[in-house]
Amino acid sequence: MKPASLLFALASLLSLSAIAQPSTEVYLFDLKANGETISVSNPINVSANPGRYDNQPSFSKKTGKLFFVSQDASPQIDIFIYDPARGTKTNFSNNASNEYSPTLTPDGKYISCIREVDGTQLLWKFPLKKGEPVIVVPDLVIGYHAWRDDNTLVSFVLGEPQTLQISDLSVKTNTIVASNIGRSIHNIPGSQLISFLQNREGQSALIQSLNTETGKIETICEVLADSQDMAWTPDGKIIMGQGSKLFTWSASTKAWTDIADLASTFQLKGITRLAVSPKGDKLAVVVNE
Repeated sequence: MKPASLLFALASLLSLSAIAQPSTEVYLFDLKANGETISVSNPINVSANPGRYDNQPSFSKKTGKLFFVSQDASPQIDIFIYDPARGTKTNFSNNASNEYSPTLTPDGKYISCIREVDGTQLLWKFPLKKGEPVIVVPDLVIGYHAWRDDNTLVSFVLGEPQTLQISDLSVKTNTIVASNIGRSIHNIPGSQLISFLQNREGQSALIQSLNTETGKIETICEVLADSQDMAWTPDGKIIMGQGSKLFTWSASTKAWTDIADLASTFQLKGITRLAVSPKGDKLAVVVNE
């Protein structure tokens, strides 16, 4: 094969691998906490979309509805909204672009998401009511994000290495505060802090807290081996998956505790992304098919 043809083939392979997505499903569990004891029960497959990519759950803090992305046969990836009270699922974005990481904005008026248009990946926001989507940050290629408030955004920015950046939307500035980070970025309940995962060469990653006003970073705990997704409960516990098992960590115990084996109880495995409802009574879990 000629060098030019080889380069073209490699480029095509990389392009195909970039758009290929694993076959996953989003399950919704009842979540019950009694002190340090947490249990899950009554799983519902809310995506119900076998053989395709269903992922990236988050809850509306206003209504408790579940946002996630789902792939159709095109293959097109849209934002869906599941209403636990009614058991209904609706396609929210339903357009020609791909959307990822849906998140309710602090004012409750928009769903912000990573939107891929003509090969360009930017952070957009879609109004929950009528209106056109708009670009939030035009100068960063964002992979994941969390809102600190209406004007403060914390993002995983793609690059070599990937960086954690604070965007002040009121003055349009972006500040790098960490590098070589993981994809899991969350608001810490009961505080004004943001948590993120700090990768370390040859060691387990750390869950760290970020004060967006001062830039101060503090370590919370080490993550479980080979895990990179987590969620906070309203009372400040961390839930994380490892293989088919769910674990929890709290500041009082300062240890990871096994709370459920989804394979033995529900025949589910390959846990990745997680989300806890605002009331702490529901847990969304992404698993492999």
